[in-house]
Amino acid sequence: MQISQTKNIFFEGLNSLRFFAALAVIITHVELIKNSFKIQNCWSSSKIVFNLGGLGVYFFFVLSGFLITYLLIIEKQKTGTIAVKNFYIRRILRIWPLYFFVLALGFFVLPNFNQINISYLTSPFNQNFNLNLILFLLMLPNLAFSMFPAVPHIGQLWSIGVEEQFYIAWPLIVKNSKKLLNVLIAIIVFLIALKIIILFLGKNYSNTNWYPVIKKLTAMSKFESMAIGGIGAYYFSLNHKIIEFLKSPFLSLAALATILLIIYLIPDKLQDGQHLIISVLFLAIIINVISSNIKLLRNNVFDWLGKISYGIYMYHLMIIPIVIVILTNVISPTDNIIVFNFLLYSLTIFITIFVSWLSYQFFESKFIDLKSKFAIIHSGKK
Repeated sequence: MQISQTKNIFFEGLNSLRFFAALAVIITHVELIKNSFKIQNCWSSSKIVFNLGGLGVYFFFVLSGFLITYLLIIEKQKTGTIAVKNFYIRRILRIWPLYFFVLALGFFVLPNFNQINISYLTSPFNQNFNLNLILFLLMLPNLAFSMFPAVPHIGQLWSIGVEEQFYIAWPLIVKNSKKLLNVLIAIIVFLIALKIIILFLGKNYSNTNWYPVIKKLTAMSKFESMAIGGIGAYYFSLNHKIIEFLKSPFLSLAALATILLIIYLIPDKLQDGQHLIISVLFLAIIINVISSNIKLLRNNVFDWLGKISYGIYMYHLMIIPIVIVILTNVISPTDNIIVFNFLLYSLTIFITIFVSWLSYQFFESKFIDLKSKFAIIHSGKK
């Protein structure tokens, strides 16, 4: 970790982890969209591939909880309070411009290109266009995804909605909590109890119209994963003795191996319950990486890729079908599946990175520069 005299905080290695998490999501979505286009894939045959995307999102949730909580704690320590209004402005400037740009592409531009339509999503999208649009505009894409099938090419926005909803309450919780650790634990216990209650309600209400929506919404809203990240930030801010234990050079590999083992042991896909263990393991990896000198992750290339990872996450789902359509007109996936897959992954990753760089350089950075004016504790390199 680096902290400058101007209160600039930067955690070495986290940008690399951001990129690998985004890459995990890309791999799952490539196989999913290949399945949608009826191209040979391992979407449903490989537990690892099937769950990689979910793991990437879980990681982002834990990382958000850790970073946001840590920055808020440091601000409170330095100033005696938290400028909640400025916090909201910073989040808006970082998240909203790209969110609404991608939203506009998904609702008004991409549907005009029939070649990249995903057939089983197009009809529900057209039928529920207005309500979907309203919910997305209100930063409730996770509610929309609970009610309807995913909006083609921008289904990943549901997780941005979850994070934004988390940001609404979190600065107020940290600001007003005299015993933050107790509050974080209470929040986790409450959320787990709430989900257990909702599961039990299924015995009597599973056939109603509202129950499946509530169940899916609460399953997606992994606020407890963010709170786990917050607990890690609390202990890290105190330089607690448990942090010393997490500095072991082999801890990240052991935690990652345990996560993969969990995937193999579960019957089908990641279910509620496993995500709590996985979130704790991701937290251990985060603290291990920022506390240890892991040279592979302290790499300028990976650092740069992590810097633009928000764009990578936001753009990839619209780039994958475009690449598939272009490739299938050049090479037959049936006759040359190995070559097809090599070109598909290479082009998808390259184009996504290039588009994300353009977006960051000429669009997002303008708002990021404004964001710094509302920060007392700055996150990132100077």
